[in-house]
Amino acid sequence: MAVEGMVKRHGINRVGLLTLSFGVPGSGRGSEETRELRERAKDLDFVQARWHSFASNVIAKRYEDWICVLEPHKDGVWHLHVVVVTKADIRTGTDIETLSNYKVPYWQRRGKHLRNEALAAEWRALRETCCKYRFGRAELLPVKKTGEALARYVAGYLSKSFGLIPSGRKHRLVRYSRCLGQKITMQFSPHTLGNLIHRTRLKLAASMLQFQQYGDFADYFGSRWHYYLGEIIASIPVPLVFAKGQFESGVAAKVLRDFAQDPFPYLDSEARAKMTAAHSALLRKFTELAFDEAAEMRWQENQPAEPDNIDVGPRTEVDLQNKLWEEPENPF
Repeated sequence: MAVEGMVKRHGINRVGLLTLSFGVPGSGRGSEETRELRERAKDLDFVQARWHSFASNVIAKRYEDWICVLEPHKDGVWHLHVVVVTKADIRTGTDIETLSNYKVPYWQRRGKHLRNEALAAEWRALRETCCKYRFGRAELLPVKKTGEALARYVAGYLSKSFGLIPSGRKHRLVRYSRCLGQKITMQFSPHTLGNLIHRTRLKLAASMLQFQQYGDFADYFGSRWHYYLGEIIASIPVPLVFAKGQFESGVAAKVLRDFAQDPFPYLDSEARAKMTAAHSALLRKFTELAFDEAAEMRWQENQPAEPDNIDVGPRTEVDLQNKLWEEPENPF
């Protein structure tokens, strides 16, 4: 989602993939200095410290947005893939097929006629800078096919790297620039059948209260809305049993979607009584909390903070740009 959002916002011609590998430039491929450096690069703490320094002093200043993913080589040495947004078009006039064809000898796929001026300038700047941070290879290539293809390619490294994390240690294998980090939370919900059933209950509870989006829960009940409604939502009956493999095949998602739209054909008399009881309990809790003295205070707490640069000048194109992602039709 983050990569596709970058391509949508900045255009595919300004997005590229930067690959960084550890090595001591000028010392020779099999030199003792490079071998010692690569041995140190098997330690994630060392790699993350090197990346933090490079990102703060080079990446953040040179590129508007970026996403960094860590991946290990077969020998255990970590290297980095960074999706970056360049200032100029690096795709038009660049022979991406030849540049990315590693079956072609190195000297044949690095000719000046294969890249445009903007990409050539990026290569020169990276060669001069990366050697100071002990990156022996710094290769920036434009998007070859589509933003979705690049997103899947980079995301595939995460599943490969996840199993190599030492037990008991926490390491962030994906990092975002400040702009993207404000839009993407590092917390996540596991995509499981139980999570899908819980979201179905949330959707049913929202329809009972005539809510249209998640924010309505917080607006009326405060940021601790799940504290007040958790037991009631859990009491909403979902009398569906799925066989093995139906969640993975998508059958469960389709059935639960139909159930959320019209649950009563799936319910017997006992389940209908529970559904009616949950509906009544939600309405009572809504009446109790939404119109008490603290309701206005809770609503104010959940409103976005007023920017500190208000009325400081005319709006710019950046102020008027669209959101990184469109709001989904169904937030539940």
